[in-house]
This record gives sequence, C-alpha cells and structure tokens, in this order.
Amino acid sequence: MMQKRVAVIGECMLEMNLGSDCRSPDSEARLAAALSFGGDSLNTALYMSRLGTAVDYVTALGDDHLSDWMIRQWQAEGIGCDLVKREAGGTPGLYMIETDATGERTFHYWRDRSPARRLLDNPAAARQLFDQLRSFSAIYLSGISLAILSPYGRECLFDFLAEFRLAGGKVIFDGNYRPRLWGSETLTRKAYEQIYRLTDIALPTMEDEAALFGDENTESIINRLHGLGVAEVILKMGADGCIIARKHREPLLVPAEKVTPLDTTAAGDSFNAGYLARRLAGEDVEVAAKSGHRLAATVIQHRGAVIPVSAMPRTDQAA
Repeated sequence: MMQKRVAVIGECMLEMNLGSDCRSPDSEARLAAALSFGGDSLNTALYMSRLGTAVDYVTALGDDHLSDWMIRQWQAEGIGCDLVKREAGGTPGLYMIETDATGERTFHYWRDRSPARRLLDNPAAARQLFDQLRSFSAIYLSGISLAILSPYGRECLFDFLAEFRLAGGKVIFDGNYRPRLWGSETLTRKAYEQIYRLTDIALPTMEDEAALFGDENTESIINRLHGLGVAEVILKMGADGCIIARKHREPLLVPAEKVTPLDTTAAGDSFNAGYLARRLAGEDVEVAAKSGHRLAATVIQHRGAVIPVSAMPRTDQAA
C-alpha cells in the first residue's frame, strides 16, 4: 500500500550571494558572500513540508561536509532525506548571484560535476531507488529535474513513471523550462511531450510553454496538454494569476494577490507548494490555487527563495 508521502526529484546547489556586482569599479578587493542553498524542486519540497505535507527529497550529493550541512538544513525543515544518494568524492553544484544597482540579478553556475546529474546512471542503483519510490503516493519533478539527467537516466525515469502510474501513483510536473540546460529545442520538446503523457497534474508557466512550443494563447497550451493526456492543468501567468483546466470542465481563472514584489525568486515554486499541499489533502482546486497565490505573494515580498518560518501565511501554516 502506498504511504501518503510525496517524493520530490531534483537538484539543489550551494548558493553564493555576493549582494553586489563584482564588475563594478567600486567593488571591494575581497567580496563578502553569503552561503546558502537553492533549487526549484527543493524550494517546493520545503514549502510543502512547512504546510504539513509529508515529503521526501530525491537527489544526489557528495560525501563532503557541505553536503552534510545541506542535509541537516533540509531535515530541520521536516524533509525526509533517506533517498538522498551520497557520492564518494563528490561535491554539490554551485551557483553565484550578483545584484546590480537596479536590483537586477545575474546568475553564474558550476554544476557540470554535480552528483545529481548522475543520479540514475548506475542501473542497479536506479532500480533500487525506483523500488523505494513505489511506496509513495505521488512523485513531483520539474523541467530542471529532467534537464540535468543523462539521456539514459531520463529514459529510465520515464519507464518507471509509466509503471508508477499504472500502480495508482500520481505524477506531478512543473515545466520550468531553462534553455541553456538542454542541447536543443527539438530534444527538449520530445522530452516534455514524453513527461506530459505521464503527468496527472501539470503546473506549466505560460511564458515557458510559449517559448518552447510556440503557443500563442492559453487555450492552445491547455488543449495541447489535455491532448497529451494531462487531466489537471494549472497554467501559471505571473501577476495575472492562473487558469485551472480540468478535462470536460470549464477553465477557471483564479487571480493572483496584488502585491509589490521585492524579489520574485521562488514565486512559482512556492505557488506549486501551496497548491499541491491543499490539493493532495483533498481540497477543491480553487481553494488550492488561492493558497498557492497567498504563499507566493508572501514569498516575493522577501529576499531569497526561503522566507523565515515566522513569515509564512498564518492560515496556511501546518497545524
């Protein structure tokens, strides 16, 4: 019998935030950097955990002390880490953020040797992981989760997800398209079509879908995803809210809360968490979407992806 837990598959990296633009002639000789961690799937897992959802994170890290530190932080948030693979001699991926005088952020990545990229490359280890995942009620992943995997690992994952659904599990996919992580648009479109055919709940972003598939309007995106077999589509449109489209039902527009953002980092990740925490608990789609908007509106009024626990919307905090 499946346990009522969600497995979130993805990559989390170390984050170095310079807080200033090192290209500026006024930069100090030694730039101070704040060390943290970040990743789209980890952000969603963390907020789901805060909202009372039982969630495990599925990734690979090294056996170094920085990987130890990351796992301790996740465990402190209530995230299950038994499915975090440890690679001997490995170290986490890294990205650095620069912020210019206008608040515009620039990202630099060092992730080519990240252990998460090899999560499913060993056939025996992949089979063992899949056997462990069979006991979960839902699996969540994003476009970034797919992009970092090798072609072999991606195909193994698709095969497993097909079996997982046949056994009654739900597959949840957030499009989160990042062009520079993929070799070509043709390869990406093929992979996205494969995962959408295996998806029960899709959380795409209008801008991403239009960029990848050339959709001209929301109706085109929704019809395409329904045509691929997705039963529940939550199309995110930023400040314009979201459209919830379920097969054989009228689409529902749920407006976003109107706030002035300080930092839009993790807006979509936190919306996903708010929506899924409610939806997987059996709530109506509109209630779930409003919860997602409420959490996202709170998150973007703070700097960084992870806000203090004390800043969480009170009506959505776990009991």
